[in-house]
Amino acid sequence: MFNKFSKSLSNQSLSSNEQKQSEIPKLLKPQTDPPNSAKPLTQVNQNAQSPNEIALPQHNQSRNTTMMDIISSNSNKPSILSEGFSFRGEISAKGAIHVEGSLNGQVQVDELTIGSRGQVEGVVTCSSLHIKGKFSGTATCSELIVTSSATVDGHVVYQTLSVQKGASIKGELLLVK
Repeated sequence: MFNKFSKSLSNQSLSSNEQKQSEIPKLLKPQTDPPNSAKPLTQVNQNAQSPNEIALPQHNQSRNTTMMDIISSNSNKPSILSEGFSFRGEISAKGAIHVEGSLNGQVQVDELTIGSRGQVEGVVTCSSLHIKGKFSGTATCSELIVTSSATVDGHVVYQTLSVQKGASIKGELLLVK
């Protein structure tokens, strides 16, 4: 019984060695395409059917859609003035701006958020003003949100107001209907 077992093991080891030797030439053969090489795009298609095609979102076919249209329609991210960044001047833009640095001047945007480390001084016109940091100056907005960490010093005209307990407000808050 022991001999049968040892013979079968030696036959298996021979056959596995033979298999390994037969695999060596396959591994040494040069490949035509490296495994990580990118294949060229064959076409850009609304409904990709193969891995070499890019599927674009469906849009109204009555007008030509550009890549900028796709990017613009999907971008709801604010422009950010980072902590340590100081801007002096005039900003006019559609969309949102988030300020963690310092902004001094005139601002006209859809949404302005003054972060907890941000400071804005000047004249602001926007539909939504969210103050977590420091604001001084004059603002006109539809929606005003003042958090507990905020400091407001100036004149703010608003249509809807939300103020958290602990906020510091000096100046005037004027409701306009």
